[in-house]
Amino acid sequence: MMQSSLPQPDGLLFDLDGVIADVRESYLRCIIETAADLGCVVSESDVETAKRRGRANNDWVLTRELLLERGIRVDLDEVTRIFQNRYLGSSGQPGARERERLLAPTELLQSLTTRYPSAIVTGRPRDEAEWFLGRFDISQCFRSVVAMEDAPLKPAPAGVLLAMKRLGITRPWMLGDTPDDMTAATAAGVVPVGVTSIIENEETRRALIDSGARLVISNIREIPRYLD
Repeated sequence: MMQSSLPQPDGLLFDLDGVIADVRESYLRCIIETAADLGCVVSESDVETAKRRGRANNDWVLTRELLLERGIRVDLDEVTRIFQNRYLGSSGQPGARERERLLAPTELLQSLTTRYPSAIVTGRPRDEAEWFLGRFDISQCFRSVVAMEDAPLKPAPAGVLLAMKRLGITRPWMLGDTPDDMTAATAAGVVPVGVTSIIENEETRRALIDSGARLVISNIREIPRYLD
């Protein structure tokens, strides 16, 4: 899906999870397992539905909200502690982040980011974002990383605007996999591009379009065909 009037970008902004990083066996699994640790059954479908509703860019908060919806009240600090132990690992056990994978070939990312000034705009803590980029040797592709510590999380546009300021660009495309990404991009006055790498179904596509996506693609491998 693409509008014929889609303007060409002067830079590219990427959400990390679900666009570059496959987090099905890390963040998604940690939400489900943290809820289980606290006595609650949460399914992948439950998480997908919550993400489609929007305002779901912090997985610690999202996990707590899913618990509250099921009548379980737990302090956010406790939810975060359990979640992070699973994600980062503890007691010598590897964490779920070790199971993350790249969703696009390194060569493609290098090609795109050489041609266009690029940044990451993510809800991850900075150290977790930089750990992933370093692990897959793609840190050099991005001139800036706007993380949780730098600006209010999407759907607020602040992170997108900060990335634009750092790169010195005015009309980028913002690639993201959730309505929050599309809403933030729209509010920042840039082109929202939806990516359905992880959740490929009509409900997700519709939610991205309804949140402002001007283009929806299945994977960032498709992006070059839309660039002049």
